[in-house]
Amino acid sequence: MRILLPPGISFYTFQAVAYIVDVYHDRLPPAESLADYALFISLFPHLIAGPIQRPFHLLPQVQKARRFENERFFGGLMLILTGLFRKCVIADNCALLANAAFGGQFGPPSLLVLAIGVYAFAWQIYGDFSGYSDIARGSAQLMGFHFMVNFRQPYLSASLQEFWRRWHISLSEWLRDYVYFSIGGLRKRELNKYRNVVLTMLIGGLWHGANWTFAIWGGLHGMGLAVERFLSTLIPRFPAPNSRCGIAWKWISRIAVFHLVCLSWAFFRAKSVADAWRFLGGVTTFAWRPEYLVALKYLGLFSLPMLWIDLMLERRQEE
Repeated sequence: MRILLPPGISFYTFQAVAYIVDVYHDRLPPAESLADYALFISLFPHLIAGPIQRPFHLLPQVQKARRFENERFFGGLMLILTGLFRKCVIADNCALLANAAFGGQFGPPSLLVLAIGVYAFAWQIYGDFSGYSDIARGSAQLMGFHFMVNFRQPYLSASLQEFWRRWHISLSEWLRDYVYFSIGGLRKRELNKYRNVVLTMLIGGLWHGANWTFAIWGGLHGMGLAVERFLSTLIPRFPAPNSRCGIAWKWISRIAVFHLVCLSWAFFRAKSVADAWRFLGGVTTFAWRPEYLVALKYLGLFSLPMLWIDLMLERRQEE
């Protein structure tokens, strides 16, 4: 039997669960109006692709009157335009390379095919998700609502913990508050903390789809976070962030974390676990074709502007 699921079911289910839990624990007074609650759940900008809205943030906005503001309206238009740029210009063009690499059009898996595939998919999925979020935030702003920032330059993260504080922020915060803390969080002994992190990320992986590839992707991030937490208790802090050594170490960490994230994307993108292992197995093979140079130039053309934008946003700490 094939079951047709309603679009966006995971997003409004998460919001409904958050509302029930928060009301049950007296963190939030229940909505007095069914219409207010229904609007909080089904407000269309976030319905298909998020960001996941928390009850304490969005429900009070639904319950009070809104008024037109020129500056907010213009800001909403700019968010929609930047979201369309990320989606239609960056993501859709990088998708051509990712599809070709994972689909075998570049030949059998090799180091360069792997690099083109995972780099292109990394910028594709970032452009897709952050673009959707910006369009949703901008659309809500036109109507007087404020949605939380969902992406904050994630590929400039110097650790996996920092990555999950910057990537799909509304999802990672939801998993932390309603899964991680619910199964014990930091209150149990040390080994249980690591187990809870892995379990939370496994659930986060399965949220994206009922496939072993997503479970492995979530498990890899969970194990990475657990190892990182364990090592942080053994290794002393490095030089001051603003020193020359500190800046060099930050960039080394950023490059390492980016590549770890890219390798995990291979499981997220592949159709099956066998396909992912076959694709990653090409890391030991080097082969050259003239089209690889064209592909790398094309990838640079669409990924470097995104990287430049993120570097500018990181430096200015503003949108």
